[in-house]
Amino acid sequence: MNTFVEAIGFGLVTSAIIGLAAVGLSLQVGVTNFINFAYGDVMTLGAYFAYVLNSHGWPILAAAAAAGVGVAVVMVLVNKVVFKPFIVSRAKLITLLIVTLALSFIIQNGIVIIWGAGAYRYNVSTAGVIHLGPIIWSVADVTIMGLAVVLLVALHLGLKRTTYGKALRATSNNADLAAACGINTWSVAAWTWALSGFFAAVAGVGLVAEVETLRPTVGFNELFLIFGAVILGGIGQPYGAMAGAVIIGMVTAIAGAYVPGGYEIAIAFVVLAAVLLLRPQGLFAARGRSA
Repeated sequence: MNTFVEAIGFGLVTSAIIGLAAVGLSLQVGVTNFINFAYGDVMTLGAYFAYVLNSHGWPILAAAAAAGVGVAVVMVLVNKVVFKPFIVSRAKLITLLIVTLALSFIIQNGIVIIWGAGAYRYNVSTAGVIHLGPIIWSVADVTIMGLAVVLLVALHLGLKRTTYGKALRATSNNADLAAACGINTWSVAAWTWALSGFFAAVAGVGLVAEVETLRPTVGFNELFLIFGAVILGGIGQPYGAMAGAVIIGMVTAIAGAYVPGGYEIAIAFVVLAAVLLLRPQGLFAARGRSA
């Protein structure tokens, strides 16, 4: 029983990290209608930005915030310079997907060129643990979960109560109709890429703080779990991505406590396939919109 409860505790931390990343990706997909296969590498880039600041004495939370802003700016520029010309020319979806794969290789190799292929660690205190019954969390675990809750609540308020949130929902539902109603869909897309980059960077920092090792492929290795959360929740549905992240995170953590290493991801995708057989559009997608 203790093993199961401990797995739930670890699953909450995993869910928080996947949730941040999945929500950022879901926002981007909802506006652009294509999946960014470089998203895991964007997480890694944010983690390296934070590493540089942290190695110069910045507290890890401040480094994560600054890295988030830095990656947000990078993603706005990438959207304007790389993706916008293809979108304006109405390139096929497969072309955009290939572009994101190329971007993934560029980021990975750029990281190796700049920082090398070795492993790094953040300079954070590992002292102190927090007990909740049989669950034992490190201070970093609690910080990651708390940060995820704060950012997701802030996103919820932004989507529900701001002009940008209303414009984003309108653009996601029907970009052409939104533009006809006077919404600057290009501006909405730019802000969405910025948000997506910010969430990716913070998720990358949280991931490295959890696994304790920073490598050039650390974000890429989590990409399919993030995709699973996005698809499970419903393509382009940020609230669905949150729910999908909890399910994927819990399943992998609990399965990992009872099966040999590596098989927990396969079990998570078996659960994903079973859910999609019953609801192909995902848990929260509008009826008829298939994942």
